[in-house]
Amino acid sequence: MIELWRGNANAWECDELGHLNVRGYIAKAMQAAGRLAELIGMRGAFASHATATLIARDIHVRYLAEVRPGAPLAIEGGVERVSGAGLEALFLMRHAARGDLAATIRIAFDHADPASARPFPWPERLGGAARGLIIPVPPEAAPRGVSSGIPTADISAEQAEALGLPRIGLGRFGPEDADAFGRIRPEVLIGKVSDSAVHAREAFPEQWAAHETGALTHASALLEARIAVRRLPRPGEGYEIRTGLIEAGPKVRRLVHWVLDPATGAALWSAEGVACIMDMKTRRLAPAEGDALAALRSAIRPGLSL
Repeated sequence: MIELWRGNANAWECDELGHLNVRGYIAKAMQAAGRLAELIGMRGAFASHATATLIARDIHVRYLAEVRPGAPLAIEGGVERVSGAGLEALFLMRHAARGDLAATIRIAFDHADPASARPFPWPERLGGAARGLIIPVPPEAAPRGVSSGIPTADISAEQAEALGLPRIGLGRFGPEDADAFGRIRPEVLIGKVSDSAVHAREAFPEQWAAHETGALTHASALLEARIAVRRLPRPGEGYEIRTGLIEAGPKVRRLVHWVLDPATGAALWSAEGVACIMDMKTRRLAPAEGDALAALRSAIRPGLSL
């Protein structure tokens, strides 16, 4: 393992739950990806003058331990696998003072033209350097509750209507969401879903009820996520998030989010998440039982997938 990033969780990166927001993990992993690119020989891969870059196409995150404001963090990692025109990278975020894992982040990148985003083959020198950084994947980084297969191609506003998926988010991308090439940054993908999750009333009725009373006693927390990128939008474009439950148990519930272009109905990205309800007083998982669990299971959307 190679150290790729070292820093902390800033207070402004933390959310109403009092811990690092889900987007912060991917944002820091992308900083680590910049260092990994340098080690491969792609200096300046994420700079505006780059002639080749790495574009995230599939992201898997396991959130293993809470990160509170100010916590010292470090990321080590390397390459899982090299393909003809891309690679899969592994990043392990640790609590630097304690040594335990805070999260594992795995990202499949295209080796691509920065302007067109089209993948192209590795030059022999860079491909060889990438293969020299291959590391084993620890068991903690393996998918546990999310699918690992090929994402469905059948995603559209029309299909969302057919499945009766509620809209939980609607908004527009700004210049602050973009990278050096004018495309939306990877951490924004999970960030927009996080910003809208409070509206997922069917999946998190406890959280909705807490907001109805004005006291946040219970809140949703993400334990694992997978993001499949269909098209990276640009500032000025809009987004719409349609969400449904696909599984519900006493401890966790599994959701799928379809993020669509509201102008065309086409898919931008999709995400699958394993989440729970956190008791804000005890900071422990709050189980669903009896009628509450039955209500959750009645909201499951057959036919919905990543």
